[in-house]
Amino acid sequence: KKTVEYTGVIKESGYENPHGFVNIEVDKQLWHIVLAPPSRMESRGLPKDKLKVGNTVTIVGYPHREIKNEVRAERITIDGKTTELR
Repeated sequence: KKTVEYTGVIKESGYENPHGFVNIEVDKQLWHIVLAPPSRMESRGLPKDKLKVGNTVTIVGYPHREIKNEVRAERITIDGKTTELR
């Protein structure tokens, strides 16, 4: 019910259906972040090349109820640009 916010470095990413993802490292802990479908990300201005390994991102989203370290992102900020994903 409450959102969480994490800022970390992308360690792995995927821009594929049904949902894209990034794995980010925050304080030496790895988080799996579920993003929107690629078509939605593209139409909202988040191309695949922004999800490069090494980029720093800020994620706001909802933690998974059962899977530790997984978050469904509502928005993502990269290079000062925020993209609404839902």
